[in-house]
Amino acid sequence: MYEFYHYLPVEDSMMRLGLYLTAVGRGIIPPKEHYPPGRHPTMYAFNYSQGRVLPEFQIVLITEGEGVFESKQTGEVPIKPGTLFLLFPDVWHRYKPNDQTGWKERWISINGVIIHQLMDQGYLTPYHAILQLSELEHLNSIFDTFLDRIHHNPIENTLVTSLNTMAFLSKIIELIGVIQTGATNRFDNSKIKFSNDLLVDSVLDIIWTQSHRPISVDSILKQVPTSRRTLERHFQKIHGHSIYEEILQCRLSRAKRLLRETHLPVKTVAYLSGFSCPERLRRSFEKLLEGSPSKYRKQNSIVNISDE
Repeated sequence: MYEFYHYLPVEDSMMRLGLYLTAVGRGIIPPKEHYPPGRHPTMYAFNYSQGRVLPEFQIVLITEGEGVFESKQTGEVPIKPGTLFLLFPDVWHRYKPNDQTGWKERWISINGVIIHQLMDQGYLTPYHAILQLSELEHLNSIFDTFLDRIHHNPIENTLVTSLNTMAFLSKIIELIGVIQTGATNRFDNSKIKFSNDLLVDSVLDIIWTQSHRPISVDSILKQVPTSRRTLERHFQKIHGHSIYEEILQCRLSRAKRLLRETHLPVKTVAYLSGFSCPERLRRSFEKLLEGSPSKYRKQNSIVNISDE
């Protein structure tokens, strides 16, 4: 399967590693097709007229077709086959394929303190976000090996995945020559279990990919071939909590990540994480984390929040 995308579960333990994977995708955009495609979480979706600001770092490779990229730091830059561009946290940008050509794209989203340190030390900079590569075939192979491994088991975002992400990033940085010399809640101790059960694992993938919007057990059942009772019982046996609790865990994980690593207002964090309103986010934090979202940000933020 060539085209796919996945938004991955991220545990606190992976955040503490300093570099972790949040999403991957590969796709073909035909000529004159709306871009970007629908169905993506709100924080990733955008329209070209308004552009977008991401809460994380993204690497995008265009292998066929042409288009345009623009940010405040680079200005408008034409995109050709073999272009790799880097998207930075809290940096406005926009891009799209040419209506006449479309394009093929590969992308990964990553975040963590390591990325911020590379930016702080000048190894990665939004002023040099566009790179035209000559070793395209080699880079395609690096991307596809990494993407196919994630696609094979998208919920297995483990320590090994984080280490593979570090290895992938190091290969990308080495290839493009960016680096220059000189420069307590009930879910805290629970681990995402990978059961090798295709039904249960598919439910996890649905939750972590779709829970940015309204989702329920009933809506999940429409996408899997089983009864509600069977699914609920099977899920509880393997994971030790209900499907509803998994949805809440997913949303809390996203909210904590956005509070730790962005300047986004709490209201925006609530909606991007899948909560219907900021009050539901606040109640969930107070119940499960014994504190407000603002308190969590103050105690855990890895970005400067003095200007908030």
